[in-house]
Amino acid sequence: MFGLQFVNEVGNVQREMDQLFRGLGFTPTYGTQVRQIEFQVAENDGSHSVRASLPGLDSEKLSISVLGRRLTISGEFSNPEIPEDSRWHRQERHRGEFEQNIQLSTNLDIEKIEAEYVDGILNITLAKAVSALPKKIAVKVNG
Repeated sequence: MFGLQFVNEVGNVQREMDQLFRGLGFTPTYGTQVRQIEFQVAENDGSHSVRASLPGLDSEKLSISVLGRRLTISGEFSNPEIPEDSRWHRQERHRGEFEQNIQLSTNLDIEKIEAEYVDGILNITLAKAVSALPKKIAVKVNG
């Protein structure tokens, strides 16, 4: 578990440094920038829930898929229009395409997955597979 937390923290530091430099007017020069979306992932006895704030997302270009325990979410944010004689001083909204994978802790029942995108908020409910749910075992007593 420590390894995954370390990788997540390194990613957080990289995003913060990128944001700092972009705020100063610098553009990262390394490769193509991949936009990371921040998702909230919760789990209860019967399901996982995933939530993200995605304002400006083109819902026609939103794609959600599941393979095994991996949830893949991709989409494209529309580019806000500004008048030709203007220039950006600061832009904090996402733009362009993104794809993100979330590895969940249990197998999923792909027939019971629901997704809703309302007012810029994406909510996904992923039911756990029956094989992943706790099962009470009866104990036989002889004598």
